[in-house]
Amino acid sequence: MENRKKKLIERIAIGCLVIIIIELLIMVTMKVLRERKIERIDNINDIKKISDGYIAVGESDFNKSKFVNSKNYEYTTTDGNKQNIIATMARIAKYDSNMNLIWENTFESDYDSDFYSVISVDDGFIAVGSFISNYEQIELNIRDALIVKYDLNGKMVWKNTYSVLSDTEFYKIIDDGDNNYVIVGQSIYENMEIGTHITGGGIIVRINSDGEITSHNNYGGNKSGVFNDIIKVSDGYIVTGKDSVNCGILVKFKKDFNREESDNKIVSKKVLWNRTYYYTDNVGFTGMTLVDNKIYTVGAINISDEKDENDNPNFKYQAGIVVYNLNGKYVGKYLFDEEEHFRFTSVTSDNENLYLTLLKNVDKYGDDVIRNSMLVKYDLSGKIINKRLYSDNNRNNLLNKIIKIDNKYIVVGTTNDNCSLLRGCDYTPIINEYNSELK
Repeated sequence: MENRKKKLIERIAIGCLVIIIIELLIMVTMKVLRERKIERIDNINDIKKISDGYIAVGESDFNKSKFVNSKNYEYTTTDGNKQNIIATMARIAKYDSNMNLIWENTFESDYDSDFYSVISVDDGFIAVGSFISNYEQIELNIRDALIVKYDLNGKMVWKNTYSVLSDTEFYKIIDDGDNNYVIVGQSIYENMEIGTHITGGGIIVRINSDGEITSHNNYGGNKSGVFNDIIKVSDGYIVTGKDSVNCGILVKFKKDFNREESDNKIVSKKVLWNRTYYYTDNVGFTGMTLVDNKIYTVGAINISDEKDENDNPNFKYQAGIVVYNLNGKYVGKYLFDEEEHFRFTSVTSDNENLYLTLLKNVDKYGDDVIRNSMLVKYDLSGKIINKRLYSDNNRNNLLNKIIKIDNKYIVVGTTNDNCSLLRGCDYTPIINEYNSELK
């Protein structure tokens, strides 16, 4: 009898031990899967040719970097939910002429940051973007604009931040000559904030070689206005973006665009002309190029005249090109002949044809909309010469920009081709070269 009890106890103990081991294995497996399913980010927003290769900017979590350590920070939501967040940090990187990575660096901050545009200067590089400057901005989903100069080896030389209204970002920088640079972006109220501030919306600033703001101006709604792109012309600057929701804009500023104010009132805004396009989608005009004294702006434009029972527009969008002359007169528009909601995200030219990147909604993968990208070539009369789907799989492939460099077209962005249900997604950067035939 005693032996039977002893054997029974041994069996129960072994059974309990097996259950504990199984539960531990399950817990470890779930932890590993959770960690492996974390979305990893590595994206390129802009690239420029330099004498010995390329300089690129974007954002990354530096999960696989040999140069920069990844960073985590803890955040507690207003309802008390603690989250351990992998920081997505601004990235600047140098590649050789064969696109091999030489070095990369970031902007050191406690939280997230991004670079959207970069230029090369004699003794280094200047990158612009935005960053979360303090803990309270995380919940509000707002940022401060950021300017950083690096030397030729990727070491930070100086930094400057800029903020007018609550949420400020810089999207494009160009060389203005004489060691001056012009930057555009947006500065708007945070969600649910109201006010009558006179310096918000799309913003344009000039900086000197030390990153100091020497001129500033603005245009557009202080809840949604934005400047996405800028070109310099002989007597000023033309910017494009969005004013209010679903309203694309094109604005020309004087060469001396520094706004004059007195007693919180604008005395001289120094806008030569402005043009409003009804209707775009909620991004507005995303970019433009100047060819033969015509401005080709791109984005997604409404093609529907339908209205609902309250007489509000029922929007239906197509990727489109809207053409203006240098005096801001509307010339015409070209549509991409597809039925889905597509958007042109950037445009460049060889002075005879237009080369564009296009973003389209493909399908749903779980709860997420899958987006894919295309390259499209138009002639200047609006005829499609060629188009090329970047990838035909059900993964996100986002082409952010196409840039003409010599006789090549460099396309940059990000892709999550490495997704799996168990492992999650690893976004990896895209840098591809194409010829004029999109091959």
